[in-house]
Amino acid sequence: MIVVTEHRGGDDFLDLARSLLEALAAAEGFLDGRVGRSPDDPQVWTIVTSWRDVGSMRRGFGSFDAKVAAAPVMVSAVDRVSAFEVMLESTEGGVEVRSSDRSQD
Repeated sequence: MIVVTEHRGGDDFLDLARSLLEALAAAEGFLDGRVGRSPDDPQVWTIVTSWRDVGSMRRGFGSFDAKVAAAPVMVSAVDRVSAFEVMLESTEGGVEVRSSDRSQD
């Protein structure tokens, strides 16, 4: 499971994003996270997190500490879908097909 959010912000965004990543990193099922800045537009940022599964992601973002840390970050978020299942993953050994966690109904 990956979560990708795009944000519009200034230089202070990095400190806010760091606080959010620290809160999320404490959650069970959190795998990794990163913050990126566009080289073409320094006001455009992204936060990308990886999770063991959808339940871990929802519990991680739903924790009290994450909600508090997310509040000042999410006001700068672009409104669009941000959570995605990983369906293909490339490693040194090749490309692995992943199965969906979605229910069949």
